[in-house]
Amino acid sequence: MLELRRRRVLGGLLASAATAALAPTLRAQGATESIDLEQARAEGTVTLYTSLDTKIVDSIIASFTEKYGVNVEYFRGGSADVTSKVLAEADAGRLQADIVDASDVAALMLMKERGILKPYRSPATETVPADLRDPDDYWVADRLTQAIIQYNAQEVGASPPATWQDLTAPEYQGRLVFFSSSNGDGAPRLYTLAQHFGWELLEQLAATQPLRVQTPQLVTQVLESGERGAAFATNDNIAWRSKLEGKPTDFVYCAEGVPTELGAVGLIEGSSRPNAAMLFYDWWMG
Repeated sequence: MLELRRRRVLGGLLASAATAALAPTLRAQGATESIDLEQARAEGTVTLYTSLDTKIVDSIIASFTEKYGVNVEYFRGGSADVTSKVLAEADAGRLQADIVDASDVAALMLMKERGILKPYRSPATETVPADLRDPDDYWVADRLTQAIIQYNAQEVGASPPATWQDLTAPEYQGRLVFFSSSNGDGAPRLYTLAQHFGWELLEQLAATQPLRVQTPQLVTQVLESGERGAAFATNDNIAWRSKLEGKPTDFVYCAEGVPTELGAVGLIEGSSRPNAAMLFYDWWMG
């Protein structure tokens, strides 16, 4: 089992996980309605829009459906994809989602401002610190993604990189990979690196001629295959899973700090399946 030591995080963001037991009828504290479990089952299906990794999403959904008999359909894309889809559907008056999750909390703030979200305080979020949830209960932080260095242990394991600057060394020429999608996913963490360590760092990384791919999942696949030797600013959860599964990879949290992104989740206002949506929200946060 991998042990993650305490590290300094750029921005000083910390998150707590909370668990809660679900009873047949659940009262949402701070909300004006309760969950009717039988009605939730009758509603039958929940539609989720999410930017979370599909393997994680599938595992959450499988256990939820097994327990409650409510199906979950989902659209998965990058945070920008999810946000654009929600806003476009809202503009057209045809919102299809019941619950939305994005790795960029600013997206949920915008949805609140646009009147897209429904306030709801889940019992499963009671231990989440107040500064990590909306004061009016429109959204709550559901994850913290940290951008780390991941590497192929067979190639660089004898002397792995420990700092961002290490990746600018001559031995990494043509051996780096990073992700930055065409719609902007991945760019904020690169900007954070530049903001805290100088644009010169990005210029030096660019001089190594890194391979650019569209997602952090592809980053890990490239490293696992040995096509490239190391990655910068990729997702810690995906790197952790790769190592846990016995792939020839490892990762490091740079001691000088790592870009950190706060993700959040919220319910869609006007959903035709409010009980099923709240039930799944509780499960998601539990």
